[in-house]
Amino acid sequence: MSDRLPLTEVGGEEILARVVYQIILADYHAAPENYDIPSLRLLELAHEFHQHDMGIIATDIRLVAIWCANGGTVATWLRARIVITTGRASRLAHAGRARRR
Repeated sequence: MSDRLPLTEVGGEEILARVVYQIILADYHAAPENYDIPSLRLLELAHEFHQHDMGIIATDIRLVAIWCANGGTVATWLRARIVITTGRASRLAHAGRARRR
């Protein structure tokens, strides 16, 4: 079973983390050669978002850059940002079921 809930079922921090992950993934697919040193490319990407007044996204991308500079990956950063709680487990169980009418 996937641990991903629909965006309508999660908080703002998880939404932001998942959006930042998708931004980084799209940037990587557009130019993988820029990721020879991932932390440097991520800092450049953060700067680009900061230049466009998207500070909240830039901040999270900087956090990913620090995470990667310390030996982590973007995927492990995302998993670390998604906190598993008992409430989340029950929402995951309900997410797989059809809605009652």
